[in-house]
Amino acid sequence: MGASRSALQAKDRSGARPGPADVRRWPLLLGLVPLIPLLVLLLSLLERPQRQQIAVAPEESSTSEPLRLEAGGFGSPLIKLRAELPVNSSMGLGVELLDAGGATVLELAKDGWREAGTWSEGGESGRWEESDDGVRLSLRPPQAGMYRLRLTLEDLLDTAGRPLESPLLVRLEVRNHSVDAPLLWFTALVTLLMAGIAMRSIYRNWRQRKVLRLEDNHLRLRCRLGGAGLVRVEVRARYERPSSDAGPHSPRLQAELQLEVSDALGRSRLGFKRVLPVAAHSSDGDHWLTVEEVLHLKVDEPASLGLRLKLPETIADGGEPWEIEWMRLVLEDGVLSAHPVAVLTLEA
Repeated sequence: MGASRSALQAKDRSGARPGPADVRRWPLLLGLVPLIPLLVLLLSLLERPQRQQIAVAPEESSTSEPLRLEAGGFGSPLIKLRAELPVNSSMGLGVELLDAGGATVLELAKDGWREAGTWSEGGESGRWEESDDGVRLSLRPPQAGMYRLRLTLEDLLDTAGRPLESPLLVRLEVRNHSVDAPLLWFTALVTLLMAGIAMRSIYRNWRQRKVLRLEDNHLRLRCRLGGAGLVRVEVRARYERPSSDAGPHSPRLQAELQLEVSDALGRSRLGFKRVLPVAAHSSDGDHWLTVEEVLHLKVDEPASLGLRLKLPETIADGGEPWEIEWMRLVLEDGVLSAHPVAVLTLEA
């Protein structure tokens, strides 16, 4: 393992170095923006609600214990009331919000009902139940402080309209930082899409210069490259045995990639060699090898550059040699990276 790593390092004579050139990290912060509404939602869910139970007799009033209501901060106070109505009954409930001095701040009335029964159809039967026995009140009090709720049970009737004398139990729950969860989820989704579009416009705003595929192990081309951003050279090749379906005999195969860059006068500006690992693939009895590599060049000013790429024509593994089937090159410039990458610089 150590010998293989030494051999690879010895072959890489390009002076490739990792560095901050053309690295743009700040757009990654846009991915944190959708977390803001989700954080607000989480903080709201972590709040411990204030809960009470209030028993109210017909045609009488009952007052809750003091409740703390906040006037500022995120979200708004949410008061939820749910009456435990008897089956097949209805009610008329008066609700008053009182401040610390006993003055009425808010007043409303709620008509509620609960019905249940049985059904049968086609030899099947079951029970059904429907109700409207709750109140949700979202508000912003004039000022933070202690408040009370006064409940008045004006009516409690059965289905025939006869009064019921049993007290009514009302469950009370108060959350001071209630938020609109569906709206926050929608906001998070929209900001996530906008952040994705912004990051794509920055990191994918490169120019594609050449896309070549040829049935050979080397290629030459000349193209105008350079300026802002990096030049990305993506190489991919496929090897097959010409007359055998045997798989690779060795688990660690290697191929040497050679890259030479010359200027407009034909002078060599970069000589690069690297030993690459070879990946083996199999499908339905078919076997092939692939070699892939992505290189980044830094060219300060746009210039006419000649590129010469070469891979081995064959790869030997002790059996019939693997022969190159095709080689594909994708050449792009103006590339920006979110993370430091190894950059090859041209000699002056």
